[in-house]
Amino acid sequence: MSLSTPFITIIIPTYNDWDRLMLCLEALAGQSYPVDSFEIIVANNNPHDNVPDGYNLPANCKVIAEGKPGSYAARNAALKIAKGEILGFTDSDCIPYANWISTAVEHFNNRPNSYRIGGSVELFYQSAKLTKAELYESVFAFNQERYVNVEGTSITANMFTKREVFDAVGVFDDTLMSGGDYEWGVRALKGGFGIDYVPELVIKHPARHDLKEIANKARRVGGGQAGFQENKKISKLGHMLQFVKEVRPTGGDIRYILKKGKNLSLSQKLDVFFVRYYLKAVRSAERYRVLTGKNASRF
Repeated sequence: MSLSTPFITIIIPTYNDWDRLMLCLEALAGQSYPVDSFEIIVANNNPHDNVPDGYNLPANCKVIAEGKPGSYAARNAALKIAKGEILGFTDSDCIPYANWISTAVEHFNNRPNSYRIGGSVELFYQSAKLTKAELYESVFAFNQERYVNVEGTSITANMFTKREVFDAVGVFDDTLMSGGDYEWGVRALKGGFGIDYVPELVIKHPARHDLKEIANKARRVGGGQAGFQENKKISKLGHMLQFVKEVRPTGGDIRYILKKGKNLSLSQKLDVFFVRYYLKAVRSAERYRVLTGKNASRF
């Protein structure tokens, strides 16, 4: 990899999300990194939903179509044509800071033995009065520091990696609707490619505003978890016991709510508590549904 200004590819999957994608592309157009030293590949996961007329794409951006359902299939399609020595990943609803790419490149330049990095996620809200869903997100969404430092993985909303990692361990598992970033990160870690947490590498992400949104996310996660377990023979009784174990209150969750939600009122903490266990039930029910032969949900 060349020092100084390596060529970067930014990969963004999108699905019926052109309005929010525009904000992401505007942020990428305003990057401090030289515009001729990076490309943007938008992987449209709904080929029937064409780029809107008059849509303003940056000059260094191309849009490709991938019909196979799932964001990991879309990312893999972009990887096939990516030219970058370093590959950056974000999502269509994310807004990177202006120094996002420069921060990643600086880290790799300063630490030649670094292979992967994950950055922080800054939530923003629709109004000052948070909904129950937004309260939940303020406590539990995107614990990226833990993902990186404890699990050795990173969400693809804010991740950079050297191309050689994909060359060595392969692409994302495109059979998964959720959890593919975790599964790939585990493979990379086992392959000897460590990961660094870089808190200065920041993207802004909208908190989910209503319970339907986060319930749909929980279903996707449950389906993804089922994909990790699909080769394990578990009886129906085993599935039921797993469901009960999943949804039972735990001291760890309560302590986490008290710590991360220390600025919330008692009633807000209780809202977070009840949403937490509602989502656990939704996630576990979807995992059970997929493990017993149904197709994973997509929202």
